[in-house]
Amino acid sequence: MTARSKLLSLFLVLSLQGCNLWDYLNIPERQPTVPQGNRGEARELLSSFLNARLADENEDKLRAYLNDEAWHDYQSGDLTLQAAPNREFVGYKIMEEADLTDGRYAFTVNLQLLDRSQPYGANITEDLIVSFNADEYRVASARLLKTVEVRGVGTDLLWVRREKGETTEVNLYRLAEFPPRLTPLGGTTELEAGRAGYTTVILNPENRRVAFGTTGTNGALAVLKWTGETPEPEQVTLEPLDLYYGQHVILQAFSPDSRYLAVEIRSTAGTDRVEVYQVDEKNRLNFHLDQAFPVGEYNVSFRQWEPDSKAFLIRVSAGVETTGAEEKMGTWRINVLTGEREKVIGG
Repeated sequence: MTARSKLLSLFLVLSLQGCNLWDYLNIPERQPTVPQGNRGEARELLSSFLNARLADENEDKLRAYLNDEAWHDYQSGDLTLQAAPNREFVGYKIMEEADLTDGRYAFTVNLQLLDRSQPYGANITEDLIVSFNADEYRVASARLLKTVEVRGVGTDLLWVRREKGETTEVNLYRLAEFPPRLTPLGGTTELEAGRAGYTTVILNPENRRVAFGTTGTNGALAVLKWTGETPEPEQVTLEPLDLYYGQHVILQAFSPDSRYLAVEIRSTAGTDRVEVYQVDEKNRLNFHLDQAFPVGEYNVSFRQWEPDSKAFLIRVSAGVETTGAEEKMGTWRINVLTGEREKVIGG
């Protein structure tokens, strides 16, 4: 049988079976790839990872959020997975996010770092990739973009940016220019303001503001503001916020939207208390924490802001008088808009 006859016979067989010859000969089209995961769920995993870093979880717990590549990234020396002794992460903000391909999602985050033992604060900007694979999300890679620091050196406040191997330094402020006397918020009498040095300093997530406390008999709280990526000293403006009679600030944290500033203050009783300010309005919010957790009976410390800036967490523990009620000790969530308190973790 000739080749032509064989082809004709094959055509007749396929036609009788209801199959088109061209369907038989053509390669089937590749099925479209089914999308893997979604960015909302990837963001939830990322937030859990960042919250674990704020809570200073141990290395094993942090390792569980990372795949091997990301773990190697954090071991390279450029990135800081856990804060060093006396330092702590006090906040974070997701600055940018985007969908990539193959179940991968990109996020740029700023982490606020503060040193309790010296006037030093920093914003660490990281690029993080979250991937979806085998029905689970993991941080798949991490890269340091830049670090912006503020540091008190004597009565000078220095601003430093480290990015792409380059360092930019600006002498941001001198305490000699600070007002010698201030009136505390809600008060009527001017008091001498501490100008001996800085206690703590912190940057807001956009690197456009610095909050600092001062040392002296009456510690002060103030904010420096500027526009532009790099501050020009002659354009930096000072806004004093408050003055504390015989006390001083030991920790600060801007909310993710930069609208609020949480401040931890060491009281004359030897315990800590927390105040929250609306920065632009120069307004101290009253959540009645002193009434709920009297100074001396309880120690109240700041934990972190929630990502939407609508609430923050505090930790309540026994004070120096050790007379506080056990049921009040633990972690509390404070609603900024309503002042409502909710206990979320027991003592």
